[in-house]
Amino acid sequence: MLTNIHKICKMFMLVNSSLPSLPIVFVSNEFTSFYRYARDDVYLKNARLHFMMGPSTRKKLLSEVKHTMASSNENTLSHILYTKDGIPIPTQIGLLRIKEPDENNKDCYFVMTFDPFKKKHWEPGPGEKDPEEELECELGEKNFIAPILKFKDNVIGNEGQSFRRNFFQTLLQLFLSNKLLADSTFRLTWDWVILLLNIWATFSVPLQVSFNRKIYFSVPLDVATDIFLPSGHSLNFRTTYVNPDGLVIADNRKMAEHYLMGWFALDLVTALPWQIGQFSNPPEFLDCLCNAMVQAIQVLRMLKVVMNMDGYTRNGPILLTFTITYFFFLGHLIACGWFILGRIQYENGVAGWITYHLQMNNYQITADVIYEDELQRDFYSAALYFIMTIFTTVGFGNISPWNVQEQIFCVVTMLVSAFSYAIIFGSATSIIMRMGAHQSRFLDQQHDLELYAAVNKFPLALRNRMEDYFYYYWYNSKGIENSKMMERWPRSLQEDTSLFLHRVLFAEWPVFNETSTGCRRALSLQIQRNGFTPGDYIAHKDDCVDCVYFLVRGHVKIKINGNLIGILGKGDTFGEKWWPTTVTGKANADIQAMTYVEIETLTHDSLREIFIKFPDYWEVWEKKLEVTYELTDTADKSSIFKNLPED
Repeated sequence: MLTNIHKICKMFMLVNSSLPSLPIVFVSNEFTSFYRYARDDVYLKNARLHFMMGPSTRKKLLSEVKHTMASSNENTLSHILYTKDGIPIPTQIGLLRIKEPDENNKDCYFVMTFDPFKKKHWEPGPGEKDPEEELECELGEKNFIAPILKFKDNVIGNEGQSFRRNFFQTLLQLFLSNKLLADSTFRLTWDWVILLLNIWATFSVPLQVSFNRKIYFSVPLDVATDIFLPSGHSLNFRTTYVNPDGLVIADNRKMAEHYLMGWFALDLVTALPWQIGQFSNPPEFLDCLCNAMVQAIQVLRMLKVVMNMDGYTRNGPILLTFTITYFFFLGHLIACGWFILGRIQYENGVAGWITYHLQMNNYQITADVIYEDELQRDFYSAALYFIMTIFTTVGFGNISPWNVQEQIFCVVTMLVSAFSYAIIFGSATSIIMRMGAHQSRFLDQQHDLELYAAVNKFPLALRNRMEDYFYYYWYNSKGIENSKMMERWPRSLQEDTSLFLHRVLFAEWPVFNETSTGCRRALSLQIQRNGFTPGDYIAHKDDCVDCVYFLVRGHVKIKINGNLIGILGKGDTFGEKWWPTTVTGKANADIQAMTYVEIETLTHDSLREIFIKFPDYWEVWEKKLEVTYELTDTADKSSIFKNLPED
């Protein structure tokens, strides 16, 4: 529900209108950022927006909000609201009932949306001034509001842009930018396209050399490849790279130097349009030169593909596909060599496998039969068939060597094929086993869970929750536990890994990112991440609260006596602002996950250890920790359930 509302309007509040005090149970980050309120300044406050009223705000705001939530389903109000700094903002407020009470849930919810700098038409009543005129007066006196008005489109965002405009703006920004991340989607897609074109070149080069472009040859495709591949070389000058120290280098000069000292020379040679010379009717010696250069260029491209193959083979199924492709291309290359050997011997009048193949298929043996176009595919398929029977250790014998040269060629091929068969199919077997081992471990744990639930005869609802958490845990961790993975690592590596795993927490919470480096590294080892599925309880009422909770993903709801009083989202903190000298308190509400939730927790025992090692962290903890909801607050919250005073 909150996600759908956020797609429609970024600035909104959720109000529980079934409670008499109309508490605000959720507020979006965009609202708090724009109006400069902290979340605890808004959370559980009255939805009539007392805290946002100022000299130019009409008093009817109180009664209009109360009347709408009591007797209507929707309304649009126009008022001047004030930021926390006292800046007046003309705002259109939308109120919409999004949930009616029913038999299962008596809660009723209103969503309040805020559209700054937009007002519907309003006519002042008797004795009232036009708030627009008052606002202009105040704006003249408060010059510091001008930047907000000037850049309001950047603050609020333009939701009316079409997909086509956004698409072309993205492309324009891409080509005008002075750097391109090596792992960006565009760069990775481009590299895969280049790889496929190079694979075609790897397949066609041996055929063109062996059969003089009589089979599997496409001039338009080769010309398109020669034009398309060089067009991407300019991207290499502004593509980031990782230096030997593991740093991502984005400096324009260093990126250009890195490319110039790397593959630039090879790319420059391959970018020259040698193939265009074939269409200008050159002299015979120039035609031969162009053909030789084209073939050499394509061989160089094959070399670059082999040298850069590691970047494409990190995924198991892709690595398996490339392994089989290696096997085929090796056989393809040797089959072309087998045909060249047979053709040379046939031209010299030596009986070989081609002679035997023509006799077995009742072809007329003439001097020019070896060059006939219709027989080229037949020769290639026969050569490839023979080589693959050697590679796979089958060897039917219907094609065999007839002379010494062919026998030596076959002996060398057998040696190559023996090593290739062992290495390639050994690698393929290992890849398949790794893929199968991961799936087998998942099935074993799934079977153990089903057996555990059946033996203990858990109710269906509890069993479903177990299965839901199992699938959620496996999806996010693949069955790998961080503690077991890092238990034998040195402490410095554990700290670096933990800092990365908890990077969201250390980047967005001032209580962590404004402390010393040593303290952050020590804290990273003490923080634990926990996942919860929808419906799971993080804390029950009267539970001992022995840790502080930091919500990094998802939404949780706070309930007192079954009534929803608040919704917390990413960036919120709940628990208690604990001190070592205080007694652990009891939870005053139920905390339940609404979506899939990830929460970082810091236990009181771990915090006590940090305070002992880093006494200066006491002051940071006291000043910078902002608890959105005090779970152990003993203050009376019965006022939430009392009626509002009359206006």
